[in-house]
Amino acid sequence: MAVRKYLITSAEDGVGILQLNHPEKRNALGWELHEELIAALAEWAYDDDVAAVLIIGNEEYFCAGWALDVLQGTRGDERTRFTDLALRFMTDLYDYRKPTVAAVAGVAPGYGMDVANMCDITIASENAVFGSTQVKYAMNGFYHGMVGKMNTQRSRRMFFTGDPIGAQEALRVGLADEVVPVGRLRETALTLAKQIAESGAELTTVLKEVALRSQNMDHVSATAYELRVTQDLLQRGLFTRRIDDGINRLKSGRSRATERLAKPSL
Repeated sequence: MAVRKYLITSAEDGVGILQLNHPEKRNALGWELHEELIAALAEWAYDDDVAAVLIIGNEEYFCAGWALDVLQGTRGDERTRFTDLALRFMTDLYDYRKPTVAAVAGVAPGYGMDVANMCDITIASENAVFGSTQVKYAMNGFYHGMVGKMNTQRSRRMFFTGDPIGAQEALRVGLADEVVPVGRLRETALTLAKQIAESGAELTTVLKEVALRSQNMDHVSATAYELRVTQDLLQRGLFTRRIDDGINRLKSGRSRATERLAKPSL
């Protein structure tokens, strides 16, 4: 696995872990971190050993957003090249072919929050703070990412004002799916990512494709599309193996569908 300057990459039980690691800039995304993230995502996109990806900072901060010194220090074509690099990362992550989990602690302003919103699921530490702060610098935030997780009014309020919200409010409005105590973020988010990865890359890739495409269809088209996906899955050896195992579990009273209900949440 490649050694990178501002990104720590590892894999564990089917989960590719991308840990932002530029403490001097509180993980703000400049030239190199953008490039490292793009390269790491590309390495895992077709790696069957990786079924899900976790993006995390540390327990004190996630990502401070765009590297403002880069924006301040560039002009013309060079600034355009930087925003084009950011666009490539955003589209790579937003349309990634495998499920993604963001683990957010501390500040996640502007582009930092946007990165979390490009992921499928966000787990937040109690100390997390989210805000579409680009408006404070005469820029626009990533509205599409916000309205994909929150209602229109809340999205526009944050988009227009740049005012931040805490973790519990983020949970209430749908920006985060779960809030965990400080110090438990990595453990909780990694557990979730591993649960997703249990299905294996063949299946998680199909499920991510459905999640990406069906929500943009009308209900008739989505139903027909998802049934075609089901028909495809029924022809695979994976289904044959899983259905045999599932029936055996049901006969022994160990249903996979309910096995986690008896386990206390972290």
